[in-house]
Amino acid sequence: MLLTVAVAMWRGGYMERWAAYTALLASVCTTVLAPAPDWSHIEYSIFAIDIIALASFWFIALKTQRFWPYWITGWQLIAIFGHLQKLMFSEILARPYALLSMYISYPILFVILYASGSTKRTGNAGA
Repeated sequence: MLLTVAVAMWRGGYMERWAAYTALLASVCTTVLAPAPDWSHIEYSIFAIDIIALASFWFIALKTQRFWPYWITGWQLIAIFGHLQKLMFSEILARPYALLSMYISYPILFVILYASGSTKRTGNAGA
């Protein structure tokens, strides 16, 4: 997480930094609002944070001509579907629900890291 934010600050354009800050803020909010989730039922606070992150990533995708925001928006949408499935099917086990919710952030971070490293830092980079 910190590497992604650092590279986004150093090499990324405005949109890459926005995406990195979104991921960082979502991670911090999740830790603060749900410090010890049990995952046996839908985690509403994490679901809400994921929806806000999805909206932020979607806005980035609408504002840029680059393709990487569609990847992070799609990965975030998978996290949303994980919450919706747990809401619809309570028999889904806690461990798979937790793993999907937690590990979906890694591809998002890698894509932001890649996008930040491949951006040319000009006045309007990333837009």
